[in-house]
Amino acid sequence: MTPSGSEELVVHKAIKTRLGIMMFLQYVVMGTIWPIISLYLRQVLGFSGTQTGTVLAMSAVAAFVAPVVGACVADRWISAERLLSLCHFLAAMAMGLISVQTRFSAVLALYLVYTLSMGPTVPLTNAITFHHAPGGHRKFGNTRVWGTVAWVVVAWTFGYLWLGKTTDSAAHVSRLPDALKLSAMASLALGLYALTLPRAGQRLQGRIGLIPRESIAVLIRPQVLLIAGISLIVGIIDRYYYFGTALFLKHRGISEALIMPLMSLGQIAEIFAMCVLSRLLTHLGTKRTLLLGLLAEIGRFSAFAFGTSTASVLVGNACHGLAYTFFFTAVYITIDSFCDKASRTGLHQLFTIITSGFGALSANLLAGYCLDRFVSASASVDYRSFWLVPLIMAALSFVVLALFLRDRAES
Repeated sequence: MTPSGSEELVVHKAIKTRLGIMMFLQYVVMGTIWPIISLYLRQVLGFSGTQTGTVLAMSAVAAFVAPVVGACVADRWISAERLLSLCHFLAAMAMGLISVQTRFSAVLALYLVYTLSMGPTVPLTNAITFHHAPGGHRKFGNTRVWGTVAWVVVAWTFGYLWLGKTTDSAAHVSRLPDALKLSAMASLALGLYALTLPRAGQRLQGRIGLIPRESIAVLIRPQVLLIAGISLIVGIIDRYYYFGTALFLKHRGISEALIMPLMSLGQIAEIFAMCVLSRLLTHLGTKRTLLLGLLAEIGRFSAFAFGTSTASVLVGNACHGLAYTFFFTAVYITIDSFCDKASRTGLHQLFTIITSGFGALSANLLAGYCLDRFVSASASVDYRSFWLVPLIMAALSFVVLALFLRDRAES
């Protein structure tokens, strides 16, 4: 018996709710760690800029391996939902161990294991969402926004309420490791929850090879390849921001308790941007929407490099949410429009290799080098020079995209 229209609507809403919970938990895992991990390594463990950059660069090393595994395994040997569950179980164990380590070598090795586990998870959550919403690419933001909400909730409940329970700076430092433990617990919760998600469909049949040929065939299309190249540069910019912002805010005299809430201004702006993304894509098209994202990148780093007031810090962090939504979320939607079921999961994983692999490796090593290189006469970091690096990269990306990208309808 075929379900009625009202029954289909109820089923659709139920699945949408479950996907929203999946996104929420995914970004609790990430939002607890990303804003403060460089501060934790520098201030709690006492690592140098180069050591901090080397640890964080492990996410890139892992991103070269994990997405390849995800692209070849997901929906072929194991469903995307089950692979997501396995990845988060491993991530929970690794992050729990990291939270009690103090030696550089141990943290380095465990962070590699952690990032190998986490590597496939974002593209898996994206692919699972798209699987359950065929033809609904422009509504992806309605589900993805719950990840943004999660980031804001974590920033204020952990960053402001937990770290802010005391005015003692030393106590703030002693509580930073709790962020790692919270992230581990969230990974465990999502690992369990992913086991309850509905299957996206039958596994792909036919020959199983090491290389996801269907996905590569989509990737090498000229316009997709151009988007991939710009995404690499913007991926470097994005990770550079996460490396330097907590340290920059601390340098500007902002307490640890306020760092995550201030950085969450980007996610608050992102919520509003997600609400209008579909309309922008419809009325402006892909190219202009992506250019808006790059303008926000330029605004963010201009505020950081040349601003001298607290307002400039607030503006710079708010621009992050606009930049992420109008560029990366729009990119996810755009590349998925080129996909069919056979190429979808693999292509999202390959994009992760580009942005979280090459992008994160370059960003963390570059940011770590710049942190040690740009030192002023007073022996403190010259943050104007530090932020000029991503500013120039964002401006060049804007020019290339404006000159060479065509909207899908034109290609």
